[in-house]
Amino acid sequence: MSERVFAGKYEVQEEIAQGSMGIVYKALDQKLNRVVALKVVHPHLTNDASFLQRFLREARAMARLQHDNIVTIYSVEQDQGTQFMVMEYFPGPNLHGRMQPNTGLPLTQALAITLQIAKALSYAHTHGIIHRDIKPANVLVGPNDHVKLTDFGIAAALDEAPLTTAGQLIGTLLYMSPEQAKDAGLDGRSDLYALGLMLYEMVTGSHPRRGLSNAAVLGMLANETAMPILSFPPELPFSVQAVIKDLLRYRPADRIIDARQLIDRLELLQPGGRSMPRTPPQPNALVDDRTICELEEPPRKVVLPAPGKPNQPAEEKRSRSLGTGTIAAIVFGTIAALALGYVGLQSMVTSSSQLVLSQTGTTVELDPKEAQERLEHLRQSVTAKDLAELDKLSVMSEDRRSWVESLFRNYSTIEASLGEVVTSPTDMTTVLRIEKLILPNGEAFPVGPALQKIRLTVPRESTGWGKIKW
Repeated sequence: MSERVFAGKYEVQEEIAQGSMGIVYKALDQKLNRVVALKVVHPHLTNDASFLQRFLREARAMARLQHDNIVTIYSVEQDQGTQFMVMEYFPGPNLHGRMQPNTGLPLTQALAITLQIAKALSYAHTHGIIHRDIKPANVLVGPNDHVKLTDFGIAAALDEAPLTTAGQLIGTLLYMSPEQAKDAGLDGRSDLYALGLMLYEMVTGSHPRRGLSNAAVLGMLANETAMPILSFPPELPFSVQAVIKDLLRYRPADRIIDARQLIDRLELLQPGGRSMPRTPPQPNALVDDRTICELEEPPRKVVLPAPGKPNQPAEEKRSRSLGTGTIAAIVFGTIAALALGYVGLQSMVTSSSQLVLSQTGTTVELDPKEAQERLEHLRQSVTAKDLAELDKLSVMSEDRRSWVESLFRNYSTIEASLGEVVTSPTDMTTVLRIEKLILPNGEAFPVGPALQKIRLTVPRESTGWGKIKW
């Protein structure tokens, strides 16, 4: 057999990829005059009976799947003891090569790719086949972002005996579902979990397990009881965040039911769909999802007066009659609005260390140190993983609290700091920075930039400083 020609008719043109099972070549079928892809088994595996069984299993699985988003298999052949599979040649790099480090892909492109993978999985699952190794390297992206799912080498037909033995893992740890890591029973939702991780990576440019060793990832999968910690960019629509979170729920029963339901939700996010637009965040509004948003542009600083310095009541500057006093008040209000970004004429600020006039017409003295001490207390509670104390100090949405619980549960050590404190007439704000995370096995977990920009707000209220909002 020639090194460049298989079975006397497949002329190799170039090597496309290498994997654990073999090498993939681009070749010309000289008899049919068409370009194909050859998946040739590594020589050292040719005599392995169990491996050949797995290889033929892949061929049988793929042969059953004829779909526009799945690479087609034409035949399985051999040449002088070398097994190879003849497949559709699909030009284009895999998804791993398309994604930009730290930036991912444009949202519309990421959603279009995910939708096509979901359609391929819906078709495969309907035919009783779980892929078991959904990852960017197994997704080919051709012209016009046409997607083909490939490498069903570890797919298992649900109506046949499982290929693995107890305790033996098959799949890629970085994209593996918790149930697959625990060698538990699988269904199509395990593939959807992996697709959720891929979509998260496409829209954020990061991965919640990136940079960890296989042992650390396996430990997290074996011990975690909630979805991984996610950090979404603030401009990502909440509807997209919701899809990702629903794909990554820890329990399969809590996830999106199947690929068909995922398709329905993704189609609503396409141009012309009925997805709800994102509502701009309101000042001091609670975060109502498990996101760690970038800090918005802070209000301009207000210099705190020296302790004991008398305040000059604004009421004394008012005039009871129309004329110069009224004009001066209007000018003063306009300048204040431009300088502070604050247009409320109903509340006249007397000083940064005091609250606005209360409904009773009296001012309430507020000590900024009290709010700063409250923020520091929260930071200490985070490092001590004291959830009960956080509940006393702050107000959290249900999803934010779940995020905090997951943070405390998954890391043995948490180190945090506070950023610069910014004071405005309505509140005091800063950022909580997660500086260091240590896994239970002692391994350091890489901390992304978003974890260092968790916004904290202490609102001014009529009776004093309110609970911290985050």
